[in-house]
Order: sequence, then C-alpha cells, then structure tokens
Amino acid sequence: MADFQYYFHQLPCFNCQKTTVNTDLGWLTEAMKDDVLAQVAATIAEGNVEADLSVNVTCSADEARDYLLLNFYGYSEEELASQVEAEDEKEVADEIAELLAEGNDVAVFEHEIALQICTDCGIDDESNQA
Repeated sequence: MADFQYYFHQLPCFNCQKTTVNTDLGWLTEAMKDDVLAQVAATIAEGNVEADLSVNVTCSADEARDYLLLNFYGYSEEELASQVEAEDEKEVADEIAELLAEGNDVAVFEHEIALQICTDCGIDDESNQA
C-alpha cells in the first residue's frame, strides 16, 4: 500500500476569505498533498474561492486503488488490507482499467475540498438568521 495519510490544512474561510480554518483534504500521499495544495493556492490566488474547490489528483496504477477505496468508498486504512468487499474491489479495478486503457500510465481523479466557515462568520450567520 502507498503511504496514504489523512491530511488537514489551514485554508481561507470561504465566507470572509480572511481567517484560515482547518480544512479536511482527505486521504493523500505526501506528494499528492503537495500537488493539491499548489492547485488550491493557484485557485485562491486567481480569486476563485468557492465553498467547494475542485483539484486533480494524479495516482499511479498502484495508488489508484487505495485512493478510491479511502476517499470515495469510505474504507479505513486497516480495512484496505483484507476487508474490502468483492463488489467494491471489482468496481475500483474496472474504473482503473478504463482509465489506463486510454493509454495513460497514471490515473487522474477529480478531488473536492470543502472550504469551511470560520468561527466569526459562523456566529454572524446565526445572528442574521434570528
């Protein structure tokens, strides 16, 4: 198994864009995390801050299985070794085979990052709704 870790990172509040908030990046390798953060930084620098940011994650054929099972099927790291349901394993294998059949030696997946609201904005939103 590739060295996946569950990452968080300080990213701007999607409401005020001034305060940084601990944001869930998901299961990534360190190289994937660095690439994701570079894409997020470029998007933010362009002023395209929305509640959900979409970036691309590039995986080798070996990494793609674990990436999909961890991020899209909700498996834990421990479950990957021996507790993956046969149907999920087949769906993941088929998706990877389809991507690699197009002549690619890597798989590229769209990865969503949901920006959070900072505490100050959250308090303001609640008081405005009253």
